[in-house]
Amino acid sequence: MTAVGLFNRRVRGFRVVEVAGLGILLTLVTGVYLAKTFAGRERQEISHIEQEIADEGVRKRLLEAEVAHLEQPRRIEALARMMNLKPIAPDHEITEDALIDVARRRELPRAPVAAAPVSPEAALAADAPEAVPEDAAIPPPPPPPPPQAPQAPR
Repeated sequence: MTAVGLFNRRVRGFRVVEVAGLGILLTLVTGVYLAKTFAGRERQEISHIEQEIADEGVRKRLLEAEVAHLEQPRRIEALARMMNLKPIAPDHEITEDALIDVARRRELPRAPVAAAPVSPEAALAADAPEAVPEDAAIPPPPPPPPPQAPQAPR
């Protein structure tokens, strides 16, 4: 069969070339549609991530402004005055090398600190479970029946 015969051959009234061209055209249309669909999804994801980045930038700027406010020297000085804090005395400042000597000279506590005596009722109250609402409480079991007196034989 020659190439000219292939172009002129008909299958059910359609030339083979037309059927092949239609198949290629449908494949191209489907490919372009899928490519545009995937590109649209990617574009949406990119815009969503860019929005998140912008939101995080705003949050970062707010946190930096808060840190700047909290670190203001006037504010820290006012808080120190309110809490009666004083500057560190020069005799309390040491170098890193002298820290070991300070740790060696440190006095150990002589007597252990004893806990305050607690009454048994207070200890039991501290260990008691939390109160349960009345509607969720389990009803108490019924009282046992009274003992019956033995009957005399007849």
